[in-house]
Amino acid sequence: MNGGVNRRELTFKALAGLAGGALGWLPVEITSRGHSLTEAQTPASVIASFISMALLSGLIGGMIVASEQQSLEVTALTRRRFLRGFVICFILSLPATYYSNLAFTYILAAGGWGINQAGSIAYLVAGRLAGWTLMGVMLGAGVGVATFSLGNLLKGAAGGWVGGFVGGLAFDLIGATTSGSLSRLVGVAMIGLAIGLFIGLVQELTKQVWLKVEAGRLRGREYRIERAVASLGRAEENEVGLFGDPGVLARHARIERRGQTFILKDLSTQEGTFLNGQRVESAELHDNDRIKISNYELSFHLRKGAGGSMPGTVAARDRTAAPFPAGSPPAPGAVGQGPHLIDVAGRHFMIQPGATMRLGRALDNDLVLEDASVSRHHASISASNGAFHLKDLGSQNGTYVGGERVTQAVLADGDAIRLGDAQLTFHS
Repeated sequence: MNGGVNRRELTFKALAGLAGGALGWLPVEITSRGHSLTEAQTPASVIASFISMALLSGLIGGMIVASEQQSLEVTALTRRRFLRGFVICFILSLPATYYSNLAFTYILAAGGWGINQAGSIAYLVAGRLAGWTLMGVMLGAGVGVATFSLGNLLKGAAGGWVGGFVGGLAFDLIGATTSGSLSRLVGVAMIGLAIGLFIGLVQELTKQVWLKVEAGRLRGREYRIERAVASLGRAEENEVGLFGDPGVLARHARIERRGQTFILKDLSTQEGTFLNGQRVESAELHDNDRIKISNYELSFHLRKGAGGSMPGTVAARDRTAAPFPAGSPPAPGAVGQGPHLIDVAGRHFMIQPGATMRLGRALDNDLVLEDASVSRHHASISASNGAFHLKDLGSQNGTYVGGERVTQAVLADGDAIRLGDAQLTFHS
């Protein structure tokens, strides 16, 4: 098993933190410039300090969360992640700033600092370290919260703790050699860099399950598997995004964790999903297995103790299963062996007689239709009394059979179905 650190992710997180710190320096500089530690603060200056620190924290956190894409391309998903990280870290910074200021003030007072009275420089450095360390913990926890993972919250807080301490130490070292706005800019940027770097480092050193792209457009990129279900496909919403390959569908496959095992499942795709050279419907994953989806090839990695069977153990692998599963297309030449839909590209999608098939734009549908005119949950097909029934699910642009808009309809062989602008043909 390759347990190496993903340097690409560390680089992106460090540079994202650096950029966030540099951008956040401006509001901090505006509110703090010209003020002295021995000067009494007014209510307005206290409020301005809280807001400026919240903006700094939001920018650092938002940039680090957005960097999970490991790409310089600004997509809709990147913007959503940035906004989520910014809002969470902005809010969390308010109590963090309060307690950081308390710790800072207490340490300064112990060192002889007061109104119009300078004290020990050592206590000033210790106070700043304590304050930035607390802020680092908050930022790391905020980044973890933004990923909706409890494990990442703890990992982020640990990384932020180290990053805040190292960055705070760098702040005073830089201040000792230079002075003025430039030194504060470099110091704050270094704090952001350190927090981003150490959050990424802790996540990398503690990762348990991950995929590495061995071949394809995104070769070298790694994806940590941190949820019970991780989807693979071309849509941005996937945990494992395989972009730039027309042979990859919006939601092509998924990996499910079941206790101590990980299961790879193919999802409604004529192109298929291959594991170690064999086409599979559902199969257990093992360390160093190779997954092939169109022109992409990914290696599956499982750290010892994370679950699943390790090399050298005996485990049964379900590599074959039924040839035409529910929701999956038949193999070429198998058309007509069961009820199915055909899209305009000629792809075939089997319909399970005993289950309901949902169609729409959202990734949780059984058949995902990538068309803006299709509603997220547009329609369904179910079997009853030997017939297949098409039902509109309150779609915005309507469901049509043979050119006529319907709310419900019994399907006949050869019926032309239109969902918004997406066209399908039903065969029984």
